[in-house]
Amino acid sequence: MRKFFLIFSLICFSLQSYAVASPRISFEDLLMQGELNPQSVLSARDKAISQSKPVTVMTTDGIMIDVKFVEDGRPVYAVFTNFADIYDGGYAAYYEEVVSKINFANARIDYGNRNIVDNTNGYFTPVLSGRNAASSFIMVTESTSDRVSIFNAFNGDLIDTAFIPSTRPELGTPKHALKHFSSSNILICDQIRDVVQDFNLNGTYKGYYAPASGPNTSIVDNMRGMQYRPNNNLLVTVGSGANQNTVQEFDPTGNHIGTFISTNLTSPFDVQIRTADVLVSNFSTTNRISRFDNSGVFLNYFYTGSDFGITQQLYQVPANGNVGASAFQSPSGLAILDSSGAFIKLLNGVTGNRGVQLLGNGNFLVTNSAGAHEIDSVTGSLVRTIILSPNFQYASKYEIANPYLRLKINLEVCAISDTLNIELRNSSSPYNVIETQTVTGGLGAPVDVQFSTPINGTPYYIRVTHRNSVSTWSGSTPSFNSNYINYTFISENTQAFGNNMVNVGGIWSFYGGDANQDGSVDVTDISLIDNDSFNFATGYLVTDIDCNDVIDLSDIAVTDNNALNFVGEVTP
Repeated sequence: MRKFFLIFSLICFSLQSYAVASPRISFEDLLMQGELNPQSVLSARDKAISQSKPVTVMTTDGIMIDVKFVEDGRPVYAVFTNFADIYDGGYAAYYEEVVSKINFANARIDYGNRNIVDNTNGYFTPVLSGRNAASSFIMVTESTSDRVSIFNAFNGDLIDTAFIPSTRPELGTPKHALKHFSSSNILICDQIRDVVQDFNLNGTYKGYYAPASGPNTSIVDNMRGMQYRPNNNLLVTVGSGANQNTVQEFDPTGNHIGTFISTNLTSPFDVQIRTADVLVSNFSTTNRISRFDNSGVFLNYFYTGSDFGITQQLYQVPANGNVGASAFQSPSGLAILDSSGAFIKLLNGVTGNRGVQLLGNGNFLVTNSAGAHEIDSVTGSLVRTIILSPNFQYASKYEIANPYLRLKINLEVCAISDTLNIELRNSSSPYNVIETQTVTGGLGAPVDVQFSTPINGTPYYIRVTHRNSVSTWSGSTPSFNSNYINYTFISENTQAFGNNMVNVGGIWSFYGGDANQDGSVDVTDISLIDNDSFNFATGYLVTDIDCNDVIDLSDIAVTDNNALNFVGEVTP
């Protein structure tokens, strides 16, 4: 009996040890694997979801876990205990070990597929800025939520977390966003989808850009960074497949031209085009950066050594020609080289670096596996963590010519995209009109509104009019930040001044029925609609409240109901 009990105890102890044992893969190798083979990260997410385990967890105690790998059929998590210096205290762990050490009662838990449990009372809700003048912003891709965030190019303030929203299956692991050379569209290089995708300025997916015919792993597989040549041909780094360790070239319409660089590269991650040469970062060996002429012929290794680790995004400082190199692995940080490749210093206030851009205030915006950060460009010390989010990638600047408003509205019963007048008005009485633009919108979809006169940092009311809806004012007075405002009326009734909207199928919508546009829905509107209905009127008329080109009882019913409830315009 004692022998049986001993064997049983040993079995239980072994099972318990297995449950809490650490993975064989080290923390650094875990992160490396995710960079080189993002498909392994997607497989790990799928495995975690299938086992009802979280994909990502962030706690108010200063811990983040992110699933990265599968080992012996079990998801393996990277655990970050320092969001800026991720190698300080970071470790690899199975879920069972994570649960034994982390307090989930103070955590935001993402189980994937938009299933999020937030026990932090909104602690990690991003704070969006509406102040500080600038004429450009910085786009940063994020490969967990598969979207593009934007930041103020002057001071790094967060402007929008979904400038390009999550779009599946188009985005799988977005690595680099770049402005199209001749339009306002945004190109996104995606590691998993193996194609550069095209989005317009309001975040709507437009189609393939390069290869123009769509994904083709015989051309590009595991693509990373991209850059336009002066002739508007696009260069893309390739890490796997038939063209592994090359830079491929596409013409301005996205058609494949051929291989631009085929030698002296080892897992290339980014390409930086300068006036007299082309630099390409390497993710392996001590040859961190290779240098080529403008025809793609190898010149020399721009930097060889161990002052900093394997490298991702490159950045050329406009003022002095210095080159910033995002060193992902130890020695990690932002390496600064002079224009000839001589090492100057390593700014290591943030480690695990992926992306970099210089801000207008002289500091650097850098990204890593835990967020986007601002660092001092002289000392490298952390100024602040701007936003916590797993898997921010490359950063690039977007110059926007005119003040631009992205607007979402829905109309109560008008089931078409219709003509709208968008007014910007002063935020103080008498609320004078600053500028009016006419656009087509509705149906809750984003619409672009380009203005010419508004000033960054100045608050404005937004007033929207429609041919037979109640004119509606914004519930707040947002300011243009980097010539950009993202304002949605459809999410909450408080987005309209006086809560003056109606909920239609979970979407807050402008009231219909103001056929004569006098600011109220009343018997006069009913009379107009009744008269056209009696005469069997059809077509694009103000009395067609539901916008189906037929004036009938359904139009009268909506208007009558809103008149009974004394619906009308609510103004500041």
